[in-house]
Amino acid sequence: MNTNWTEHNIAELFDAYDDWEENTFGYQPLIADLTSSHGKEISVLDYGCGSGKVARRLRDDGFNYIADVDISPIMIGKAISAGGNHLHFEKIHGSNLPFSDNSFEAAISCFLFINIFERCELLRITTEVMRVLKPGGSYYILDTHPRTTGVDYPTYRNGEHGISYQYGDNRPVYLTIPGRQQPLEIVDKQWDLSTYRNTFAAAGLTLTTERSLPFDNSQLPAHMNEFRTLQDTKPYILLRATK
Repeated sequence: MNTNWTEHNIAELFDAYDDWEENTFGYQPLIADLTSSHGKEISVLDYGCGSGKVARRLRDDGFNYIADVDISPIMIGKAISAGGNHLHFEKIHGSNLPFSDNSFEAAISCFLFINIFERCELLRITTEVMRVLKPGGSYYILDTHPRTTGVDYPTYRNGEHGISYQYGDNRPVYLTIPGRQQPLEIVDKQWDLSTYRNTFAAAGLTLTTERSLPFDNSQLPAHMNEFRTLQDTKPYILLRATK
């Protein structure tokens, strides 16, 4: 069973999750690539924005305009409450985005594909993102790496120990929530890397970047010394496709 992101308790706990690791080894490389490729005086679509954590980082890093959409009214409510200049949050209604063609220089989706359980839905989303991108615009996908499962990272574990997940498998994820004894268990989908490549191609986008993002001990706080054995494991995958 897939995770119901519109359920109040799940949304509340997920918002409380400390995404330090995702930010350090995932969001920051994405932001750096986005800045290098397009600069910051651009309009960015954050598809699957959740409670706006990535959007606020983009805003604080100086990006000009960020439009943020999500299917969960609870997440959108939290994002609006956190608020701030240059952020524009809206719940997704139906299949189409509420934006005209060629509206954005870039779009991002962080940990979205692994929460989509049908390939046809991946293609629908990607095709719709492609529609609202300007020619030359980029669509960035950041996800957990499909080849790094069962590893106990500082704030989460993606998959069970010792299990090799195959294409299309459901995969449990355990998130450590501050102040809560039991982790939050959600369910992701195991998509192999060819799924991302084929989805981009079918939507008419050209894959320009595919990077496995490593765990880097130089950015590890001293109180997490026990995780230094994870050096150079690859917790995340970053892909960029261009219209």
